[in-house]
Amino acid sequence: MHIDGPVVIALDGSTHSAKTLAWGLAEATLRGADVVLARVYRLPRSLVEWSWYPIVGEGLALDTEAKAYLAETLERESELHPDLTIRTLLLNGPEVPELRRLSEQAQLLVVGARCQDGRARIGSITAHLAAHARCPVAVVRARADADPDRSPVVVGVDGSPSSLDAARTAAREAALREAALVVVHARPTIADPYGQSLPELAPPSGSDVDPDDPTHRAARSVARLLRTENVGLEVHLTLVDDDPAHALVGAARDAQLLVVGSRGLGAFTGMLLGSVSTDVVRHATTAVLVVHNSLTE
Repeated sequence: MHIDGPVVIALDGSTHSAKTLAWGLAEATLRGADVVLARVYRLPRSLVEWSWYPIVGEGLALDTEAKAYLAETLERESELHPDLTIRTLLLNGPEVPELRRLSEQAQLLVVGARCQDGRARIGSITAHLAAHARCPVAVVRARADADPDRSPVVVGVDGSPSSLDAARTAAREAALREAALVVVHARPTIADPYGQSLPELAPPSGSDVDPDDPTHRAARSVARLLRTENVGLEVHLTLVDDDPAHALVGAARDAQLLVVGSRGLGAFTGMLLGSVSTDVVRHATTAVLVVHNSLTE
């Protein structure tokens, strides 16, 4: 990841791409960053499957539509956003490795949540990029009912280095948006669900939260740290005994952005995206920012 790199917005020409584009351009404006509008083009499978290599004549011009789409988008958005430096990039090859390679020089990769046919909550390409990109990934949903003037930024913390990176990133995002930050810590109701030798938890008593629970005390220290590092930022802390993914999705229902680390304490060694982050990316109703810990991946 390059902190001074561009915001890369992955477009596929679908209806949902308009939402992804608008969100990405707004984020680039907040960051004062350059923009790369990227579209990945693949040769039709029929051309490859019937030969050892595709034979493409000049008259086929199979990438014409993609080039025209990018050119029209660039012309329109450059007029609407004269303060942004925008360029386009047409890539040829499998979507995930091409966009992952592009993410190595980016400060943010913005992708749409749904697959092109709109039937799944999240497309396989988006899911893979959320796990494998080399910079933070914003997964944009089509929902547009959140009021950015009143909606907070929400972040989940669990004591892992990844979640602390996510908390600091969320604080910066909230400050850029002049929004409140809600820090959520959910103590799992099942002790050590993934067999990672985590400390045993006392059984929760109904909906009550134990104020002396060590994990909740640690979450309070994170909230205090964020207030100290971001003077003037409004920071709220939410402590619950609940499944972490369920708690985060619920807490962010009216948020403008939900931030998670790529891996938490319960992730298996070698996993690039933990189970909680995976569930959040799949089920959240708002935009999700997945923060990758560059020191450990």
